[in-house]
Amino acid sequence: MLYNYKQIVIADDDEDDIAMFKEAVAEVCPAVDVLVAENGVELLSLIDEIPKPNAILLDLNMPLKSGKDCLVEIRAKEEFDIVPIGMLSTSDTKSEIDYCLKKGANHYFVKPHSFEGMKSIVTAICNGVLTQRI
Repeated sequence: MLYNYKQIVIADDDEDDIAMFKEAVAEVCPAVDVLVAENGVELLSLIDEIPKPNAILLDLNMPLKSGKDCLVEIRAKEEFDIVPIGMLSTSDTKSEIDYCLKKGANHYFVKPHSFEGMKSIVTAICNGVLTQRI
């Protein structure tokens, strides 16, 4: 079952990861619009200017403001309480994962090394994995 996501915002400073994510969304759930922020400051500005997105994906390590800092700031905004947030990082360190989940991330994805891996993440997102916190 595909969730009725219309818009997902991804914040990541890696152009290749963004391109791979957008390509996977186009293939798996093409009706979803993907908006991109290249750093945490740009993300926080973007989400204040647009209608509330259906989901947000945050890279853990970004310039200007980290994904962890963005997570804390977004979760502090009452209007974003129900917006699912997923973390997307190359780090699979338990302490990083635990921190993000404790601070309100719905899910933590380790960045894949392949397009098929990214498609699996996008499929999980489009099938609602972000609607429940782990």
